[in-house]
Amino acid sequence: MNSSEIDQLGDERPVVAFVTNMLPPYRISMYNAVSKITPFTVILDTMSEFNRSWRVPEQELSFSYMLQNCFSFVYKRTREDVNYAEKRQFHFSEKTIPMLRQIRPDVVVTIEYGLKSMWCILYSMIFGVPMILVSEGTVHTEGHVGWFKRALRKFMVTQCERLWSNGPESTELLLAYGADPGRIDEGMTGIDTFRWRQKVLEQIPHRDQTRAKWKLKGKVLLFSGALSARKGVKQLACAVERWLSIHPDAEITLLLLGDGEHRGWLEEWAVRCPRANLVMTGFVQRDDLPPFFAAADWAVLPTLDDNWPLASLETCVAGLPQLFSCYNGATTDLLQAGTGVMIDPLNEESFLHGLDCFYYSTSEKVPEDVIVALSDYYSSAQQANRAMKSFRLAKALRTS
Repeated sequence: MNSSEIDQLGDERPVVAFVTNMLPPYRISMYNAVSKITPFTVILDTMSEFNRSWRVPEQELSFSYMLQNCFSFVYKRTREDVNYAEKRQFHFSEKTIPMLRQIRPDVVVTIEYGLKSMWCILYSMIFGVPMILVSEGTVHTEGHVGWFKRALRKFMVTQCERLWSNGPESTELLLAYGADPGRIDEGMTGIDTFRWRQKVLEQIPHRDQTRAKWKLKGKVLLFSGALSARKGVKQLACAVERWLSIHPDAEITLLLLGDGEHRGWLEEWAVRCPRANLVMTGFVQRDDLPPFFAAADWAVLPTLDDNWPLASLETCVAGLPQLFSCYNGATTDLLQAGTGVMIDPLNEESFLHGLDCFYYSTSEKVPEDVIVALSDYYSSAQQANRAMKSFRLAKALRTS
């Protein structure tokens, strides 16, 4: 963000506290961008969680943060409708209100519908501070909750001056909870798109070397994410196996960037299906991902349950067409002419059609104008601009 854009925001610089669970590297650029235009402190439950392997580049942090070091426990979340279960971590802390009192924010932003948001609502009520709720869930990911949680969420939505949504899918959930559509700010997600795009472009000249190093043969289909049931990796493998049986002369590589509970199953599957050239890199730190995106032809994220996975945005900005899951909350925003096709990972015929599109498509790159538009809209600077507008609107609503 340049100085003229900052000047256009006026002199008001509200002190903002952002209360969230952890610090994933892809959020850092947005937090840094906001901290350049207004006093900004992030309150974290923890730096990371039990199933996260990323490194947090603390030398890149230009915002203030406070760590609650809260209590936590692991529980199992089950989705019988799409047939998966996974372990998640729940955090509990009694320090949220004391930390907010220490910061004395003009605006409080809190993420999702957990206990930390209830603490923030209580703080907002007692001290008259405007509040913004970040709601990333969709009707698919969160619409199955019971009556008590639904009633609690409807109450929480009514207590906020502004509501942040990733896009139409999460807006739909907010409206189902009774949110005022005039108080919803969309597009509150993204990455450091221009830096990511540049890093991938720098690796294009080394594409052949990367493909040779990792033995990537034929057309390469990239997957970036956890090798878990929720991400649909078993459905992906089974669809590829069936597709190869129909196309005996095809040569493809399935390039999986990540690790997880299904790695062993995938290794056994590769032995049973030797025609599938399966390459698994294990977990890759985010800064080390660009060479693989430069080496791939298309990407796939066959998720069964995802709010708005940033891997889909990274794929678009890298210029790769992709197979979008109909259960991906980002599909509505990112599926455009030239960015790929939508599939239902639970429907084999749909998946096979998607693999046909991948293998036989003459489109090898997302159109440049689409890349530029998505890079701009979901950039850290634009997120910060939208956030600043929301902060000021929240204050105006509280004082009106």
